[in-house]
Amino acid sequence: MAVWTVKGGRQGEREARLLEHGLLGGGWELLPSLTYVTTRAQLAEVYAEAYPDVAIKTASNYVGQLWSLIDRMSDGELVVLPLKTTGTIAVGRIVGPYQYRTDLGADITHVRPVRWERDDVPRDAFDQDLLYSFGAFLTFGQVRRDEAEARILQAMGVHVEAGTVLPSRLADDDSAADVEDSPDVAALGKEQVRQLVTQRFAGHTLTELVAAVLKAQGFTGVNQSPPGADRGVDILAGVGPLGMDAPRLAVQVKTGQAGVQEFRQLRGTMADFDADQGLLVAWAGFKGTVRVEARTSHFAVRLWDADDLLDEVFQHYERLAPELRSRLPLTRVWAVATTDSP
Repeated sequence: MAVWTVKGGRQGEREARLLEHGLLGGGWELLPSLTYVTTRAQLAEVYAEAYPDVAIKTASNYVGQLWSLIDRMSDGELVVLPLKTTGTIAVGRIVGPYQYRTDLGADITHVRPVRWERDDVPRDAFDQDLLYSFGAFLTFGQVRRDEAEARILQAMGVHVEAGTVLPSRLADDDSAADVEDSPDVAALGKEQVRQLVTQRFAGHTLTELVAAVLKAQGFTGVNQSPPGADRGVDILAGVGPLGMDAPRLAVQVKTGQAGVQEFRQLRGTMADFDADQGLLVAWAGFKGTVRVEARTSHFAVRLWDADDLLDEVFQHYERLAPELRSRLPLTRVWAVATTDSP
């Protein structure tokens, strides 16, 4: 069966609604309902009428994605939604035909029903080639990696017996948008850096990278706890000559996932260390409602997943210690910007 990857917006703005309502979908708000469309050629005509100023190549890309949504996708096929808001991966199965909705906002009008089975699968559970496919620009695209469905199920912890998963159903023409044909160069580069950090800063050594970033940000007196019992705080940092001035920061670093329990633990121990602010770093992302609860402590605690930490590394890389840069050799690459799909 085919495997599809979908996106929830450039900043993850659609993700919560897609998960809550059991959908995959996107915008193209100028397009009417496409329930009457029966061929790709007809869809191309409808799209050209709604978006006459879009370049031919771009229009063909969008038409391919929409045709995948309304025709190529089938009930029971696997869907993967990388979540920018939590740093994890959601996986589900398509359970219905194309629909046109007007009740969820202009950015979610063309949809398919989905039964989301997991929304908290860590990125590290997936093979690197699958992660590259998940990082494509397309809002809807087909994943063509070998045995993709079986490997995704295994990443979810589902036992897959040989021969029980059918080979991927691949389009024999250009009717399905292919994620391998639309790589996001920036996302691919970031994924490579992510893999390198996972290898070279495993376990408690991830704390060293976080501490280095804090120093590059201007914190002083950065104190790391040794491996073992740390009373819920891995790093203490402040400002001023001795690092004792406010803001005083307490940091908990986890290589796995973090949830409400870890957030509450950090929030409770901040007072024990006389900290004004807290930072919870979870390399494998956040689960449950932790980000919702964290909003109540917006001016006291910040959450960083792998993407957030890497953004800070990129921003402050030149100010990191030479020894750390040698462990994480990076170079800046410029590429032509590609706009995201609706």
